[in-house]
Amino acid sequence: MLLSSVLLVGLQACSTAYAVPVDKRQTPEYAGYLISTFSDPRPQVQMYLSNGNDALSYTFLNGGEPVLASTVGTKAVRDIYLAPNGDRSKWYLFATDLDINAPGFTWAWAVTYGSRSIVVWESTDLINWSQSRLAQLEDSNAGMVWAPSAVWDAPSSQFYVFWASRLFAADDPDHTGPATLNRIRYATTTDFVTFSPAQDYIAFQDTGVIDQEFQYLGETDSWVRFVKNETLLQVYQETSTTGLFGPWTRSPGYVSDRTPLEGPASFKDNVDPDRYHLLLDDYTQYLPFQSDDITAGQWSETSLDGWPRGLKHGVVTPLKQAEYDSIAARWTR
Repeated sequence: MLLSSVLLVGLQACSTAYAVPVDKRQTPEYAGYLISTFSDPRPQVQMYLSNGNDALSYTFLNGGEPVLASTVGTKAVRDIYLAPNGDRSKWYLFATDLDINAPGFTWAWAVTYGSRSIVVWESTDLINWSQSRLAQLEDSNAGMVWAPSAVWDAPSSQFYVFWASRLFAADDPDHTGPATLNRIRYATTTDFVTFSPAQDYIAFQDTGVIDQEFQYLGETDSWVRFVKNETLLQVYQETSTTGLFGPWTRSPGYVSDRTPLEGPASFKDNVDPDRYHLLLDDYTQYLPFQSDDITAGQWSETSLDGWPRGLKHGVVTPLKQAEYDSIAARWTR
């Protein structure tokens, strides 16, 4: 959806300021968007391709069938994420290793004895993918690894990988005692095979957090991050101008008064330089929001007209023309 802004121009010949419409649209570097997601009934990788640069109109790829399915771990995935390296010559698609449809499944079991690995695929062209494999992020003290995401760090030529976990005491190998609240953890990697030791990134004593998403603001070290408060089941926003390790300034309140909300997925509009989009999962599907003033934390809910239904916690990736064309040729039918 493309809108125009209004610029007030004062003319020296007059004492009146005239409202002159100025089209903010630009020739985009990107040709469209790719949503990588899953659904509760089919916990496999599903993809949607935008209809050109319309950020709110999509086609379900592969005739509505999954594009990738895990053959490792629980053989089911959630919380899909897609991350390129710096020159987009290598892509990693990875996800939570969790099957909520397994016989006898309970959430209490999943956060205590869940997988400590993520499921990973690799590609050089977004079309041909490796076989799925497991990459372990936590040691035996962790109850689970959920909702992974990654940011490419150009100066160090590596990824920062983030996820949520809860930790048990080192002398409690059976995880029978108390655990920490959910917290955000991180490690670094160059290949999604070998990772640095896991460390805390966001950890509170009185509030659990999960589902972190970063949005780069186009200037060095300028970021917004979205985090789910597990107590209130709402998503809040923070801003940093000094990089991923802050300090961070929190915007008042929450992105939306709706509850519950989780799984934030944010992306910059390809055409309107001031517009950002944010998807929030209401536990049944993604709802779209947008902002023309992201640093102020002002978001409005977008119409669902034409929006695909049933999308769950995933990621939206802006695509360059060649990438868009090859995906469309391979998966549209």
